[in-house]
Amino acid sequence: MIVTVALADVPAGKPLAVRVGDQLTLAVCMVDGTYHVLDSRCPHRGAQLAEGVLDGSLIVCPLHHFKFNLQTGRCVMPKHLKLRRYAVAREGDTLRIDAAAPI
Repeated sequence: MIVTVALADVPAGKPLAVRVGDQLTLAVCMVDGTYHVLDSRCPHRGAQLAEGVLDGSLIVCPLHHFKFNLQTGRCVMPKHLKLRRYAVAREGDTLRIDAAAPI
């Protein structure tokens, strides 16, 4: 499933929640001109990461403050936790996200 998001909708320094279906919400983030898309559900307790904050190249869970690397999806601590990431491509004024195929 391909999802499109307008670039203007993605705030600088803050995640954007994009609901894809009943079971999937994406966290779309822009840091230093680079876009990252991750599963918004924290693997620890299920909090929505899109409601958290960005701290440099990390997204911080609003519930227990677990920090996940935007480029790898890996949690800083505990390292066994990992988010699904999704391919994103910029096409003009929109982002094209392949929500059917995590990378």
